[in-house]
Formats: sequence, C-alpha cells, structure tokens
Amino acid sequence: MRTRGKVALAGTVTALLVVGGAGTAYATHFQDRALPGSTLGGVSVAGMTRDEVAASVSERAARTTVTIDTGTAGDSRTLHLADLGYAVDVDATVDAVFSANESWSSFATSLVSSRDVDAVVTTDPARTAAVATELIEQTDRAGSDAGVKLASDKKSFVAVAAVEGQRVAPESFQDVIATSARDLAPTTATVTFVDAAPTITTADAERAARAANALVARKVSVSDGEDQHTASRTLKASWVSIPSTDGTLGSPALDVAKVKAWVSKVATSAKVEPRAGVRNVDADGDILSVYTDARDGKTVSNVSGLAKATAAALAAGRDYKGKFAYDTTPAKWTERRVAAGAEHLAYPAAEGEKWIDVDLSRHTMTAYVGARVVYGPVKMVNGSDLKPTVVGTFHVYIKRELQTMRGSNADGSKYETPDVPWISYFHNGFALHGAPWRSSFGYAGSRGSHGCINLPVPVAKWVFDFATIGTTVTTHH
Repeated sequence: MRTRGKVALAGTVTALLVVGGAGTAYATHFQDRALPGSTLGGVSVAGMTRDEVAASVSERAARTTVTIDTGTAGDSRTLHLADLGYAVDVDATVDAVFSANESWSSFATSLVSSRDVDAVVTTDPARTAAVATELIEQTDRAGSDAGVKLASDKKSFVAVAAVEGQRVAPESFQDVIATSARDLAPTTATVTFVDAAPTITTADAERAARAANALVARKVSVSDGEDQHTASRTLKASWVSIPSTDGTLGSPALDVAKVKAWVSKVATSAKVEPRAGVRNVDADGDILSVYTDARDGKTVSNVSGLAKATAAALAAGRDYKGKFAYDTTPAKWTERRVAAGAEHLAYPAAEGEKWIDVDLSRHTMTAYVGARVVYGPVKMVNGSDLKPTVVGTFHVYIKRELQTMRGSNADGSKYETPDVPWISYFHNGFALHGAPWRSSFGYAGSRGSHGCINLPVPVAKWVFDFATIGTTVTTHH
C-alpha cells in the first residue's frame, strides 16, 4: 500500500498577479525545479531538479534507521527501513514534490508559502509483523494458541492448553516506523507490550479433541470373504487431521488417501494368484487323477469405493463394515501323461521320469524310470518309532558328498555324526545317505534312524549319481 503525507501551507496566501517578462522568467526557471518553499520531510528541496531530488531521497532513505528499545537491559538494536518491511518509492516521492509545478496557482503562491511533502512509502506487513513477533519471543512474552495433538499412546487426541502472552503495541512500533519512513528521519521506537488473548482457546482445542476421538472410536472393518480385518485405534488415529485456518480450528477430517492405503494393504494380502492345475492322464487321454490342484486367481476390485465409504460413514458418526468384491481369473489346466503301468505305483511317474520309491513298511528303496525298476528294491533303515521318517512326495533339493550331520535324539539330547557320505536331501533335514556304521539293513523300530533313509554306502553312491536335483522321492507305508 502507499502512504502519502499532508500538504501544509505556511504563512498568509496572497493573490499575486504575475505579469510581464519577470513572471515569465520565474515560471520558466522553476518549470523543472522544485518550487520555492518546497520541503520533503522538513528538509528543503527548493530549486532542485528532479534528478537532484531523487538523489536526495535515495540518500536519506539509505540513512534512515529505527533504533528499537524494548525496555530490557542490553536489548537495543538499530535496523534499516527494509529490515522492518518499509521501502521508500523514490519515483513516486519525486512526483509528489513536483505535483505543484502543474498548477499556475502554486507558482503564484510559492514565494509566500511553504509546502511540506511526505515520502511515499510501500510496506510489507508480513515482514513488519515478523519483526514484532521476534521482539515478543526474544523478550519471553510470547503466548501460544491452544492446539490438539496425538496422545502418547498414539490411540487418541488430547488438547494442548493455550498460553497467555503479549503483543507489541502498534503505536509504539508500527506507527513510529511509519512516521520515520515518511519523514526520512532516523528515530527510536520505545516498544511497549500489551496483553494478547490467544486466538484459539483451550476450550476450542478440547472440543476438537473430543470430535477427533469420536471418529477414532468408530469401528471399521472389511471382510475378504473368510476373515474380518479390523482397523486398530492407532491406525484410525493416523487417518485423522484437524485443520487450522485463520486462527480457527476446523472439524476433524479423515485422510481418504490413508484409508485407501490401509484397504489396499489388506486387499493385497487377500489377493490370490492363479495357479495352473495338472491332471494325470493315461495313454488314451483319460483322466486318472489330479497331480496338482488348480486355483482360480482373484483380485479385489472395490478398494477406492471401500475407502470412500469408510470416510463417509465415520464423518456421519457411524461404524463401517465393508466387504471385498473380486475380479476372478480362471485357472488353467495342463495334462501330464503317466507311463503305462505307473498309475498303480506309489507315484504316477511320467514316461522316462526318474523317481525313488521308499516303502517304509517293507523298509526298502527302489529306483524307477517311469514304471520300470532300474535299481532295487534294496533294504534300508528308516526312522524309528520316536523319530519317524516324513511321509509324502518330495524332491531332491541339495546334495553333499560328505558331511557332518547333527541333530537331536528322541530324548532331546544332541548327536553329531561325522563323515556321512553321499547325502541326497529331499525334505528339510531328511535325506537318503550312506550309513557306514551299520552292518545290516531292512528294519526300523527302536533301532531305526533319526528320520533319514540309511543305505549301504555303495547304494547311497548309486542314488547320489542317479538322483539329480528335482528328482521325485516318494515315502509311504
């Protein structure tokens, strides 16, 4: 904004009749110069050209400072106008000085009158207010508005009480600076402080906290069709914000994006990838059995809708219970042709497929290719009654030529067996391996192994060479 001072006329104004050559010469001389009696902030600029007045204004503006005294010992500082949010508009000030030159009556009266012009000033209220705030803070007079924050348990909101404080009295600060700027004269502002009531009261904050806690208290859950997923109080509290605009606390609001992020996370856990199924078929293509179950895929399709519905329900003061809707991707099936005769074996192997049969009841191991026996049956020792061998269909996943094997006995004590040869692991710690410490094979019971399949060392070596990684191992009774 611009501030312009008053125009003062001093002395008695006498109507003059300027005629002849003298009047014309006077007018011509002062046409581009400040008229007699012209002063700027009390300092004469009469007879100066526009450039001279501009130079004077610039020089005086640069020298104009305000010394601020807060009344606290040692707390005094001197600042330039720009530091305080004030600037002198040199061009506009020069225009104000020379505005009288546009009137013949001003020419006529200038010899018997004076005319004082104020500097034209522009202001930055935000900067001036910032300096005032600094003064308050540096003198420990600052108060604070009440507010709302998350409680230490992160599950609820509590009010933060307002603190009474003070503000700078305008007449002792802003008004003094404005006068100094208009007069282009250094001065001292002896600042005084007055009590200032908080804009946001403690009662305001308590009301907002109660409203926020009412939102957090509402129950929110979504169902994936099997399980119910419920949002915790901590999570719901993270969704809530309390806006503050122009010194007023608004109503608590829900961040829909955060609600959607939670729904999306739950939806991701509920997502099911499609899994292709495999069916065993005979040479004629007739289905014998299911080798691998198929599973349809499903993806949640209403994440955004659930998030918006949740926010709307809580804003209306209601609990919310939603349910996922899914887009389904049908699973595909492939066929696996079983070798002729293998459909009656423990494992329906494909033609040419290597596999190992472990019969836990007969205590034998037999190697097959498809339905054809290529080695065995060979007597072996499987797990004891207290440490039985796992039952099922597995695959060799790692092999070791020699290793120290460690584990626990049935009574919980530990064992360690060094230099175990030709180990083919097929499930966790279960393996086919050589047992050089045994002199006979073909039994289990109380004298069985710790769960592994113990084989004569030459047999274990043959199995090690035969069973590549991925070879099927079937254990059964």
